[in-house]
Order: sequence, then C-alpha cells, then structure tokens
Amino acid sequence: MIQTLPITSSCGSVDQSGDIPQTEQPQVSWKRWAVRLLSTAAAIVSAAFALSAIFAGLFTTAAVFGTITVVSTVCAIAAFSQNSNTSTSPHNIDISSEIAAGQTESTPKIVYDQGYEVVDVPGDGNCFFHAATAQCPGWNAHTFRQRIHEEARQWLHEYETNRYLSLNEYESWRDPVAEEDLYSYLTERVDHSGITGLDAISRNGVWMYTVITPLVARALKKPVITVNHTGTILNAANARGFYLPTTDHQLKNLDLNALEDFVLIENINNNHFRGCRKRNFRDFHRSG
Repeated sequence: MIQTLPITSSCGSVDQSGDIPQTEQPQVSWKRWAVRLLSTAAAIVSAAFALSAIFAGLFTTAAVFGTITVVSTVCAIAAFSQNSNTSTSPHNIDISSEIAAGQTESTPKIVYDQGYEVVDVPGDGNCFFHAATAQCPGWNAHTFRQRIHEEARQWLHEYETNRYLSLNEYESWRDPVAEEDLYSYLTERVDHSGITGLDAISRNGVWMYTVITPLVARALKKPVITVNHTGTILNAANARGFYLPTTDHQLKNLDLNALEDFVLIENINNNHFRGCRKRNFRDFHRSG
C-alpha cells in the first residue's frame, strides 16, 4: 500500500498545478468555435452566391464562388473533426519518442519499465478527471466531477467538525498543514474567476488543481499519486484520502507493483494531466 512511502512529519506546500490555465481556457474555446462558425458560414454564403451566379448566367463568377465553397467546406469539416473529438477513452502515448528524445527518466519511461503506461486524455478542461479514471471502468469525467463535488462537500463537513481537535486527538499521520490548504482552496474565491474551488469542481470544463488529490482517493478508495513529467512526486494520498508527505520525491525509487491498486496522475507543463494504467489493461472505459 502507499503507506510504505517514506513519510516525514511535515509536508511542503501542496502543488496546485491546473490542467487548463484560467487565462487560456476561455480563449481556446472561443477560437475553436470561431473557426467552426466562420468556415461554415463562408461555405453557406459562397454556395448561395454560386447558385445565384449560375441562374444569372455568370459562369465565371459561379466558378469562383464554387471554389470558395469547396475550400470553406473542407475547412469546416477539418475544424469540426479536430475539435469534436470528445471520446473519453484514454490512448497510450508513444514511449519510443520519449526514449529517442533522451527523456530516460520521464514519468512515461519510469512507469513503462514497471509494467504500466501513461495514457493521454482529452484536453477539454476535464483532463484531471479523465486522467484519474483512466483505469476505472464505469466512470467518465463528467460523472466523476460530480462525485468529487459530493466528496468535497462531505470532506468540508468532516474537516470543520474536527479541525479544532487537539494534537492528541488528531491522527498522528494526518497533515494539518496540507489539509488547511485543501480547505482554503475549497472555500475561498481564488484562481477561478471569483468562484470557490468547491464551485469550480462542479462546473464542467473548469480546470483543476492537484490539491484535490485526497478527494479522488476518497471517491475511488484507492491511493493516489500525482507526479510531474520528470517523475517527481507532487503529492500523495492514501485510500482514506489523507495526504502522505514523502521524503523521497522520485517516482523511479518506488516499486509501483508493491502499491497494488493505485491511481497515478501525471501533470505536464502545468496545463494538462495524463493518466496511467497497466499495459495489459483492456479499456472498458465508458465515453461521456
């Protein structure tokens, strides 16, 4: 179990990397829809002019507008094809390219050597939830968001009930500093355009911070580890949803197979998450 991780009595600040930066996600969404709408509108308008020109006997003009119609239609089809990939089925990445690039200690290479694979998921603002359920049949990102929202509300109730217990009453391996970070994230209006972290969790397509890792562990009843692309452990939580600070932050020094049933989430470039699963895992993950 993950409790075998080397544990210290204190923890550094909880990593709060998001999957879609706040200043970028609305712009990306707007651009995608603009390409779709403009190319579609251009195809419709040019087709109308082409037909009008044919009826008027202006065949040269009709040919020009016909060409514009064809080009605009191709662009529209490409735009919808590119941006309508809503399948939530994770797909494995090309580990050979990681090795060829000299990234011998990247997270994909580390887990691959132990019989696992990093899998990519859609970058639709829900990628944290896609990644968390990459090896969990029966879940999709949208329903899992709502499950985490319910878990967050329950966690808040428990935390507010127990936060003022004395240290003797507080379980010794819990980390009050890290839990205070999670409490602040859920209750304060920070980094989410004026809404609390609790409200952000419930909203489809809103990027997330890894500070909610314990909520994922509680919901799935599995240990959860979050790492960056170079194999550095960002934070970890046991199956009960309690933070587990580590003295050794290098994923390469962990025996993943000894952890048995666990969830690993990789954060890359501070703006996207990827999941992890056994290499022989058959993907029965539902799309949604």
